[in-house]
Amino acid sequence: MAGSRRQAGRPVTPVLNRERIAQAALELVSADGTQKLTMAALARHLGVAASALYNHIGGKADLTGLLQDAVMGRVDVSALKAFREGTGTLESALADWARSYRDVFAAHPSLIPLIATLPISGAPATRRMYDVVAAALGHGGVPAQQVVPVIIAFESFLFGSAMDVHAPASIFTSQPGESDAPHFQRFVESFTATLAVTAGGTGGDGREPARDDGERNPYADAPFALGLEALIRATLKLVP
Repeated sequence: MAGSRRQAGRPVTPVLNRERIAQAALELVSADGTQKLTMAALARHLGVAASALYNHIGGKADLTGLLQDAVMGRVDVSALKAFREGTGTLESALADWARSYRDVFAAHPSLIPLIATLPISGAPATRRMYDVVAAALGHGGVPAQQVVPVIIAFESFLFGSAMDVHAPASIFTSQPGESDAPHFQRFVESFTATLAVTAGGTGGDGREPARDDGERNPYADAPFALGLEALIRATLKLVP
Protein backbone atom coordinates (compact mmCIF):
# COMPACT_ATOMS: atom_id res chain seq x y z
CA MET A 1 0.00 0.00 0.00
CA ALA A 2 1.17 3.51 -0.80
CA GLY A 3 0.37 4.76 2.70
CA SER A 4 2.69 2.21 4.34
CA ARG A 5 5.78 3.03 2.28
CA ARG A 6 8.73 4.53 4.17
CA GLN A 7 9.34 8.18 3.47
CA ALA A 8 12.56 8.87 1.59
CA GLY A 9 15.44 10.73 3.20
CA ARG A 10 16.87 10.82 6.71
CA PRO A 11 14.57 10.04 9.67
CA VAL A 12 13.18 13.09 11.44
CA THR A 13 14.65 11.94 14.75
CA PRO A 14 18.20 10.51 14.63
CA VAL A 15 18.65 7.04 16.04
CA LEU A 16 21.63 8.17 18.10
CA ASN A 17 22.87 11.39 19.65
CA ARG A 18 25.49 12.21 22.27
CA GLU A 19 22.90 12.52 25.04
CA ARG A 20 21.48 9.07 24.36
CA ILE A 21 24.96 7.58 24.15
CA ALA A 22 25.91 9.17 27.49
CA GLN A 23 22.76 7.85 29.17
CA ALA A 24 23.37 4.36 27.80
CA ALA A 25 26.99 4.44 29.00
CA LEU A 26 25.79 5.44 32.47
CA GLU A 27 23.29 2.57 32.49
CA LEU A 28 25.97 0.13 31.39
CA VAL A 29 28.49 1.26 34.00
CA SER A 30 25.87 1.26 36.77
CA ALA A 31 24.98 -2.33 35.95
CA ASP A 32 28.37 -3.83 35.11
CA GLY A 33 31.09 -1.43 36.30
CA THR A 34 33.54 0.74 34.40
CA GLN A 35 35.72 -2.18 33.28
CA LYS A 36 32.89 -3.45 31.09
CA LEU A 37 32.47 -0.10 29.33
CA THR A 38 33.78 -0.67 25.82
CA MET A 39 32.61 0.71 22.50
CA ALA A 40 31.45 -2.78 21.50
CA ALA A 41 29.51 -3.31 24.73
CA LEU A 42 27.93 0.13 24.44
CA ALA A 43 26.89 -0.56 20.86
CA ARG A 44 25.26 -3.83 21.91
CA HIS A 45 23.46 -2.04 24.74
CA LEU A 46 22.10 0.51 22.27
CA GLY A 47 21.30 -2.11 19.65
CA VAL A 48 23.46 -0.53 16.97
CA ALA A 49 26.65 -1.31 15.12
CA ALA A 50 29.82 -0.11 16.82
CA SER A 51 30.65 1.96 13.74
CA ALA A 52 27.47 4.01 14.32
CA LEU A 53 28.90 5.35 17.58
CA TYR A 54 31.79 7.00 15.79
CA ASN A 55 29.38 9.27 13.96
CA HIS A 56 28.80 10.98 17.33
CA ILE A 57 31.88 10.38 19.49
CA GLY A 58 35.56 10.23 18.72
CA GLY A 59 36.41 7.16 20.78
CA LYS A 60 36.84 5.90 24.33
CA ALA A 61 38.33 9.16 25.64
CA ASP A 62 35.40 11.13 24.25
CA LEU A 63 33.04 8.57 25.75
CA THR A 64 34.50 8.93 29.25
CA GLY A 65 34.08 12.69 28.96
CA LEU A 66 30.44 12.18 28.04
CA LEU A 67 30.02 9.83 30.97
CA GLN A 68 31.64 12.33 33.33
CA ASP A 69 29.25 15.03 32.15
CA ALA A 70 26.26 12.70 32.47
CA VAL A 71 27.04 12.29 36.18
CA MET A 72 28.29 15.76 37.07
CA GLY A 73 25.38 17.31 35.21
CA ARG A 74 23.10 15.83 37.86
CA VAL A 75 24.78 17.70 40.71
CA ASP A 76 22.51 20.56 41.80
CA VAL A 77 24.30 23.92 41.82
CA SER A 78 21.17 26.07 41.91
CA ALA A 79 21.78 27.25 45.49
CA LEU A 80 25.29 28.40 44.57
CA LYS A 81 23.92 30.33 41.58
CA ALA A 82 21.25 31.90 43.79
CA PHE A 83 23.90 32.94 46.31
CA ARG A 84 25.81 34.82 43.62
CA GLU A 85 22.57 36.55 42.71
CA GLY A 86 22.01 37.68 46.28
CA THR A 87 19.84 34.93 47.73
CA GLY A 88 20.91 32.81 50.71
CA THR A 89 24.32 32.37 52.28
CA LEU A 90 27.52 30.70 51.17
CA GLU A 91 27.15 28.29 54.08
CA SER A 92 23.71 27.04 53.04
CA ALA A 93 24.63 27.01 49.34
CA LEU A 94 27.71 24.87 49.95
CA ALA A 95 25.67 22.50 52.10
CA ASP A 96 23.03 22.06 49.39
CA TRP A 97 25.65 21.48 46.70
CA ALA A 98 27.58 19.01 48.86
CA ARG A 99 24.47 16.97 49.71
CA SER A 100 23.50 16.77 46.05
CA TYR A 101 27.05 15.80 45.04
CA ARG A 102 27.12 13.03 47.61
CA ASP A 103 23.67 11.74 46.59
CA VAL A 104 24.62 11.64 42.90
CA PHE A 105 27.76 9.60 43.51
CA ALA A 106 26.13 7.41 46.14
CA ALA A 107 23.77 6.40 43.32
CA HIS A 108 26.76 5.59 41.07
CA PRO A 109 29.58 4.44 43.40
CA SER A 110 31.35 2.41 40.72
CA LEU A 111 32.11 5.66 38.90
CA ILE A 112 33.99 7.26 41.79
CA PRO A 113 37.44 5.76 41.01
CA LEU A 114 37.09 6.91 37.40
CA ILE A 115 35.64 10.39 37.91
CA ALA A 116 37.92 11.20 40.86
CA THR A 117 41.00 10.97 38.62
CA LEU A 118 39.56 12.01 35.25
CA PRO A 119 40.68 15.34 33.75
CA ILE A 120 37.84 17.79 33.14
CA SER A 121 39.02 18.57 29.60
CA GLY A 122 36.42 17.35 27.12
CA ALA A 123 33.63 17.51 29.70
CA PRO A 124 31.91 20.91 29.34
CA ALA A 125 29.07 20.23 31.80
CA THR A 126 31.65 19.24 34.41
CA ARG A 127 33.64 22.41 33.81
CA ARG A 128 30.48 24.50 34.13
CA MET A 129 29.73 22.85 37.47
CA TYR A 130 33.20 23.73 38.75
CA ASP A 131 32.83 27.23 37.38
CA VAL A 132 29.65 27.80 39.40
CA VAL A 133 31.27 26.48 42.59
CA ALA A 134 34.42 28.55 42.10
CA ALA A 135 32.46 31.70 41.30
CA ALA A 136 30.33 31.29 44.42
CA LEU A 137 33.39 30.76 46.62
CA GLY A 138 35.04 33.83 45.15
CA HIS A 139 31.85 35.85 45.54
CA GLY A 140 31.71 34.77 49.17
CA GLY A 141 35.16 36.19 49.83
CA VAL A 142 37.32 33.05 49.77
CA PRO A 143 40.80 34.16 48.65
CA ALA A 144 41.60 33.27 45.04
CA GLN A 145 44.52 31.01 45.96
CA GLN A 146 42.28 29.00 48.31
CA VAL A 147 39.33 28.36 45.98
CA VAL A 148 40.75 25.27 44.26
CA PRO A 149 42.07 23.74 47.52
CA VAL A 150 38.59 24.19 49.03
CA ILE A 151 36.96 22.42 46.08
CA ILE A 152 39.48 19.57 46.28
CA ALA A 153 38.94 19.22 50.03
CA PHE A 154 35.18 19.02 49.54
CA GLU A 155 35.47 16.47 46.74
CA SER A 156 37.87 14.27 48.68
CA PHE A 157 35.36 14.19 51.52
CA LEU A 158 32.29 13.78 49.30
CA PHE A 159 33.68 10.87 47.30
CA GLY A 160 34.53 9.04 50.50
CA SER A 161 31.14 9.84 52.01
CA ALA A 162 29.38 8.54 48.90
CA MET A 163 31.28 5.25 49.21
CA ASP A 164 30.46 5.07 52.92
CA VAL A 165 26.75 5.03 52.08
CA HIS A 166 27.32 1.50 50.76
CA ALA A 167 29.72 0.29 53.45
CA PRO A 168 28.46 -2.61 55.57
CA ALA A 169 26.99 -1.53 58.89
CA SER A 170 29.39 -3.89 60.67
CA ILE A 171 32.54 -2.54 59.01
CA PHE A 172 34.08 -1.46 62.36
CA THR A 173 32.69 -4.27 64.48
CA SER A 174 35.21 -6.68 65.98
CA GLN A 175 34.46 -10.38 66.15
CA PRO A 176 34.30 -12.25 69.49
CA GLY A 177 37.80 -12.95 70.73
CA GLU A 178 39.38 -9.99 68.93
CA SER A 179 40.78 -7.83 71.69
CA ASP A 180 43.66 -6.00 69.98
CA ALA A 181 41.76 -2.72 69.52
CA PRO A 182 39.83 -2.30 72.78
CA HIS A 183 39.80 1.50 72.81
CA PHE A 184 38.52 1.83 69.26
CA GLN A 185 35.88 -0.87 69.79
CA ARG A 186 34.60 0.88 72.89
CA PHE A 187 34.06 4.06 70.89
CA VAL A 188 32.44 2.13 68.05
CA GLU A 189 29.97 0.64 70.50
CA SER A 190 29.28 4.06 71.98
CA PHE A 191 28.58 5.54 68.54
CA THR A 192 26.29 2.75 67.38
CA ALA A 193 24.44 2.68 70.69
CA THR A 194 23.87 6.44 70.55
CA LEU A 195 22.45 6.19 67.03
CA ALA A 196 20.13 3.37 68.07
CA VAL A 197 18.82 5.34 71.05
CA THR A 198 18.27 8.59 69.14
CA ALA A 199 16.43 6.72 66.40
CA GLY A 200 14.21 4.81 68.79
CA GLY A 201 16.10 1.56 68.56
CA THR A 202 16.69 1.72 64.80
CA GLY A 203 19.04 3.36 62.38
CA GLY A 204 18.54 6.95 61.32
CA ASP A 205 16.40 5.86 58.37
CA GLY A 206 14.14 3.62 60.47
CA ARG A 207 15.98 0.36 59.84
CA GLU A 208 17.79 -1.82 62.35
CA PRO A 209 21.36 -0.49 62.70
CA ALA A 210 22.94 -3.94 62.88
CA ARG A 211 21.78 -4.93 59.38
CA ASP A 212 24.60 -5.91 57.04
CA ASP A 213 22.77 -6.98 53.87
CA GLY A 214 24.03 -4.56 51.23
CA GLU A 215 21.47 -1.86 51.93
CA ARG A 216 22.27 1.75 52.80
CA ASN A 217 24.69 2.06 55.70
CA PRO A 218 22.60 3.42 58.62
CA TYR A 219 25.73 4.87 60.21
CA ALA A 220 26.82 6.96 57.22
CA ASP A 221 24.73 10.10 57.65
CA ALA A 222 25.87 11.30 61.08
CA PRO A 223 29.60 11.32 60.16
CA PHE A 224 28.72 13.00 56.87
CA ALA A 225 26.89 15.80 58.69
CA LEU A 226 29.84 16.20 61.08
CA GLY A 227 32.41 16.35 58.31
CA LEU A 228 30.35 18.71 56.16
CA GLU A 229 29.90 21.12 59.06
CA ALA A 230 33.65 21.09 59.71
CA LEU A 231 34.50 21.72 56.06
CA ILE A 232 32.05 24.58 55.75
CA ARG A 233 33.27 26.14 58.99
CA ALA A 234 36.88 25.89 57.78
CA THR A 235 35.94 27.45 54.44
CA LEU A 236 34.20 30.40 56.08
CA LYS A 237 37.27 31.00 58.26
CA LEU A 238 39.24 31.69 55.08
CA VAL A 239 37.12 34.75 54.36
CA PRO A 240 38.93 37.90 55.58
